[in-house]
Amino acid sequence: MLTDKEQALLDAAAELIAEKGMIALNMSDVHKKAGYSRAAQYQSFSDKNSLLAALCMRELVQCTEAIKAKQYDGLAGDFTVVLRPVVYDYLKLADRLMIDSAFNQLLVEVQTLPDTEHFRFVKKAYDYLDLERKRNLK
Repeated sequence: MLTDKEQALLDAAAELIAEKGMIALNMSDVHKKAGYSRAAQYQSFSDKNSLLAALCMRELVQCTEAIKAKQYDGLAGDFTVVLRPVVYDYLKLADRLMIDSAFNQLLVEVQTLPDTEHFRFVKKAYDYLDLERKRNLK
């Protein structure tokens, strides 16, 4: 469970990434946008990769919960699809294991999506991410 501070920092990071792109994301901008001190930020996220890992993790959990609740408009793929493959190799083992576990749970739920053209595309996208993940595990 994320604290209010962590949620605010992640929201700020997501907004900054949407505005400037992931490469231009600067940790100094995140805490300022969220209204926290630099020290408060680093108590929650030790570096940019841990922040990006948390964004991926938050989205994986939100998507899994949205599918379980059949609230398909709550599905997003911004960080799962883009950031996960980019930052995965740079994460600590504990973060990788946490993300892999959440991703496996999401994959199970994705298979329960309705059989429509849109969701067939979504299923294929997650199948591709799963293949990419398995290649990285070798």
